[in-house]
This record gives sequence, C-alpha cells and structure tokens, in this order.
Amino acid sequence: MEQPSIGRADGGRPRVKVARVIEKYGLDGLGAELERRWLGKDEQRMSLRDLADYFNEQVLEAAIEGSDLSPIDTDVETLYQQLTDEDMSAGIRTRVERRLDRNGVDIEAVTSDFVTHQSIHTYLREYRNVSQPEATPEEQLDTARERIQKLQDRTAAVTEDALQSLQREGIVPEGDIDVLVDLQLVYTDTGEQYSIFEMLEDAAEE
Repeated sequence: MEQPSIGRADGGRPRVKVARVIEKYGLDGLGAELERRWLGKDEQRMSLRDLADYFNEQVLEAAIEGSDLSPIDTDVETLYQQLTDEDMSAGIRTRVERRLDRNGVDIEAVTSDFVTHQSIHTYLREYRNVSQPEATPEEQLDTARERIQKLQDRTAAVTEDALQSLQREGIVPEGDIDVLVDLQLVYTDTGEQYSIFEMLEDAAEE
C-alpha cells in the first residue's frame, strides 16, 4: 500500500533516497510497482538489483521526457546500460553523456539520483514495510538462469563492440560478425562437464 506521505519518516529522520527521487521526478505509483514486482504479484519476481536498474531507467526516462529528446524515439534501456555498465567503453559513455547534455538533460544530476539495490531494499523493507516470502526452488532456478543469461548476453555484446571497434581501425579483418558465448560447467573432482543451461533445465525437471 502506498504511503500517505513521503515527508520525513519519524519527524526528524530524512526520507529515504528512493522516496525523495520518486517525488522529485513525479513518479507517482512507482513505489507500489516496485513492491508488486518484488513480491511477484501478477508477474515473476524481480531481484533487488533488477529493481534498482528498472527504477533508474524510469528516472532517466522522466528526465528525457523533460528534455528536447523524443522519448518515443529514444531507447532508454540501451542508454542506461551505456551510462552505467562497467563493461562499456569510456568513449561510448562520453558520447551518450554529451548527447543527453546537448538536449537539455542534466546528466550529472540524473546519475546522482540513481539508486543501488541496497537503497531499494531499505525503501521496501523500512519505508513500505514489506518483506519477500522465501523463494521456491523453481523460482531460485529461474532467477539463476536469468542472471546467467544476462551475463552471457552482455559478454557477447561487449565482445562484439570491441571487435567492431578494431575492425574500424583496420586492426582485425572486416566482415559481419556474430559472437557466440558457450558457458560450460566442469566438476573438478569427477571431470564431468555440462552446459550450464542444460544442467539448469535438468534440475527444473527433477
């Protein structure tokens, strides 16, 4: 249930950061949405890290809506990744920051309003007074599969970006490329080897 006010929580203690940012950008209803997504109401549960990314994307989108950029023609999720992903090159991040700045987005102020998963957890537990029920084995498998898939996709994307940069500089041969990432699990005591995703599928069927 949405809190009736996002003023100071106990008469003197400052509001938590998530509540302050929600008010600053007029993101009414986002608190309830975070709660619903964390508890998995009507959809798959989201981790605190994914919720933090989702929250920050909403902040970035709100900032873009108040700028000269068209939200319809702007891929907010990609921009957010380019701004925050540690695997992105400094050149890509700088180009994105300059583009946003030229179009009236105070990128320094926006990124300072981004929150961590710890902030999301504090907001949900201490501000909204909700706790997540213990995840079932099936949900734990789904969460692990999703995290690994995201890491694999990011590894492929970063590798492709790096190779294309080298191609533009004439360092490696030109041509269309498609990077494939294959994750394998090896039990060192037995020597048994499995595909990560096949192992997870087998575990889900047991």
